Amino acid sequence: MTDLSALTVRTAGDLLDARSLSSQELVEATLARIEETEPLLHAYVRVMADSARAAARRADEERANGVRRSPLHGIPVAVKDVLWTHDAPTEAGSRVLAGFLAPEDATAVRRLREAGAVLVGKHVTHEFACGQDVPATRSAWNSEHYPGGSSAGAGVSVAVGSSLAAIGTDAGGSVRKPASINGVAGLKATYGRISRHGVIPPTGTLDHVAIVARTVEDCALLLHELAGPDPADPTALDEPVPDYVAALEGDLAGTRVGVPGYFFGGELEAEVRTVVESALGELEQLGAELVQLELPSFELTLPVGFTILLAEGGASHLGWLREQPQDYGPDTRRLLELGALLPAGLVEAARRARSLMRSEVREAFRSAGLDALATPTLPRLSIPIDEMVIPVDLPRYIAYTMPFNLTGLPAITVPCGVSSAGLPVGLQLAGAPLAEATVLRIAHAYEQATSWHLRRPTVAGAA
Repeated sequence: MTDLSALTVRTAGDLLDARSLSSQELVEATLARIEETEPLLHAYVRVMADSARAAARRADEERANGVRRSPLHGIPVAVKDVLWTHDAPTEAGSRVLAGFLAPEDATAVRRLREAGAVLVGKHVTHEFACGQDVPATRSAWNSEHYPGGSSAGAGVSVAVGSSLAAIGTDAGGSVRKPASINGVAGLKATYGRISRHGVIPPTGTLDHVAIVARTVEDCALLLHELAGPDPADPTALDEPVPDYVAALEGDLAGTRVGVPGYFFGGELEAEVRTVVESALGELEQLGAELVQLELPSFELTLPVGFTILLAEGGASHLGWLREQPQDYGPDTRRLLELGALLPAGLVEAARRARSLMRSEVREAFRSAGLDALATPTLPRLSIPIDEMVIPVDLPRYIAYTMPFNLTGLPAITVPCGVSSAGLPVGLQLAGAPLAEATVLRIAHAYEQATSWHLRRPTVAGAA
């Protein structure tokens, strides 16, 4: 049985290339790990064992015939259950879509399959990724704790080895939150860098398809396969896709990293501050120059972000709200109905404020000559689910991730330490538009100089 706790996408791919491991063996080990961990952690809403085994056989046959589609060929991955899959229902955690079988794969899913990746299942999500219900998914590090939001299945499964990488969606931090809480890497690229065609519901201007993996290099490998224009998505950027893996090389000498005061205010828990400040010190040791700065408009993050999220969510659900109101969970329904009733003037004011945030942060990059911003990923540690009050606690968890949804900038979280109780803490690095290569290079340099990414939770039979 393959020890999944030691494997990254890169190391698994190297074993496959060397013929010392087959995709079928790797997928069987992953399915066994799912069976071990799911009774406790509940990351999956659907396991696609039969189709995964068939895909693994095809991958092995293709490799035997000299075909290697990409570094993902034969690698087991999973996706959030808001992305269309033609061969398994996509229900978005709601009775509204019970049994819905999409006419095709979402573009991101199709590109994964074309790259040879093996889809082992679909992850649990909050109903329509709205965050108003409490799914069964639990943190990989403490099963009584909050796992991190609507893409929590991705963070949990990657952390425990029930997938080697995963795709989720991130409209306010829903990929970076669970990645941080579960001690893995989570990358949200520039808005439009990855197509959102085939994501449920019709997504708004804050939403991104995003990546969870064990290492920065693995994020780069997946981004290379997922990025690029898509005629089916008018928001997808028609820009060249660089070699993100090659761009990882290089030290941080001369790199200028901004440290915005907004992220180090009163909301920041003392233990998180201590860990992140140590990580900033490590960046300095690696040659980066830290630049203190202020971004006053970021104080508007929560009112602006929630207004836009509510308005766009309500608009996208109008048809279903009229036709199937009884099929929504009551909290989700109330939230979406509220969004549909927001005054147009309020929504327009929020959009103007977002434009101010975009202008301010881009000017900060230009005037200070910055390569990236460095912040805590979350202002607080994961708390017990039983203590969580969604209307109060959810905003506190997205205050540091949502700014980069509002501005559309690329952002990655990497593990940078642990609390006194052993809970992971994440360092967030954000870049200028389309500067994924720079963000990945800085994150990779930090990751390689530390060992936090090597820690693994011990759950449900883990080694």
